[in-house]
Amino acid sequence: MKKLLCTSLAVVFVAAGACTTGRAIDDRVHARGPITFVDGRDTTLDTQVKRLVDRWNNRRGIKERVTFVEQSSSSDSHRASLVAAAQDGALPGARGRCNDVMAVDAVWTAEFARADYLLPLDPTEFDMGKFLHVPVQNATVDGKLYAIPARTDAGLLFYRKDYLDEQRLSPPKTWDELIAIATKLMPIYDIDGYVGQLSRYEGLTVNALEAIWANGGDLTTDGAITINSPQAKQGVEMLARGLRDGWIPRAATGFNEERSREHFQAGKALFMRNWPYAYPKVTAPDSPVANAVGVTTLPGPSALGGWNLAISPCSQHQQTARDFIRFYTEENEQEELFANGGFAPTVRSLYTDPVLRGKFPYLEVLHNSLDRARDRVQTEQYDRVSDLMQENLHSALDRVEGVSPRLDQLAEEMRATLH
Repeated sequence: MKKLLCTSLAVVFVAAGACTTGRAIDDRVHARGPITFVDGRDTTLDTQVKRLVDRWNNRRGIKERVTFVEQSSSSDSHRASLVAAAQDGALPGARGRCNDVMAVDAVWTAEFARADYLLPLDPTEFDMGKFLHVPVQNATVDGKLYAIPARTDAGLLFYRKDYLDEQRLSPPKTWDELIAIATKLMPIYDIDGYVGQLSRYEGLTVNALEAIWANGGDLTTDGAITINSPQAKQGVEMLARGLRDGWIPRAATGFNEERSREHFQAGKALFMRNWPYAYPKVTAPDSPVANAVGVTTLPGPSALGGWNLAISPCSQHQQTARDFIRFYTEENEQEELFANGGFAPTVRSLYTDPVLRGKFPYLEVLHNSLDRARDRVQTEQYDRVSDLMQENLHSALDRVEGVSPRLDQLAEEMRATLH
């Protein structure tokens, strides 16, 4: 009987040291105690994530203490660390540190769930109706809930409102309008036209997909690989022309989120594509452009970003882990992380809060961006897909003429990977 029970629940409760008895499993499900919370580096102003953990620890005390473990600010390194820990924790007799609660990038959720790195969650234990719909869809894999949306993300277009106002120009709604404004104002203000994240990492995949979507293309269509469609090629060619013609500085091919933010905040760029976290930084009192920044939606759909909170199968104190996730996603905590950390909340009610809207006028813009945000692609091989995209796209941006053959090659490599 014990063996039967262990087998039947193994899918749900894979853990270090393997399954023993139903009672042992039940004990872990309802057990309280110290846990580890693993997230990326806390780069927020005044370290808001650490403050949230401190608030929990001050309330719960040492018996349910949360130890906050920061990973690299690089999402690629963060992912590699989580995968290594999950694989080590699944080994029989493993005694390594368990990542009880882990922050999982939205693009990893499907992969991690299908690899049994995450415990399925019971939706009735969480107030799922309070969350934005798109992030919940992302956290649901094959009909099961595997994570809770903790902070969501959609790209925004930051711009120099002072310069556009001086020229009596409205913020652009299309790429053509952005290019025209950038080309006109660059020589007047001796400033770069546009910066995004075009370094060879996940940010390049995001920026390229957004350009592709804006031109009517997509990575896949009805299950078929369409990254080399005429519309997809037009999107990437637009970025390559920007680098060739100069409204995108060549240095942007080495920019990640922080480098583009620093460039814009130093007053060196007219437009910047970035995530909402950048808003409190570029508008902080000590920012050189503090009173000169406007925010609008991107000229096309944004890639859905954000991080979900999930529980590792190796967790020995799963009740505390679930309680911590509920605490993290309380309305008050979500508001604090947004107001002081720039993290877009996953709780729907905050987007219509009149006090928040008065303090953060761009909240409506952010909500609009999230409403039309799109998942990149849900596949357990996403890491390989993104690697292929980064390799081919970074080379394709070198010259406009190289885009078409590179995307043809990318399509063939993706077909070999996904089929």
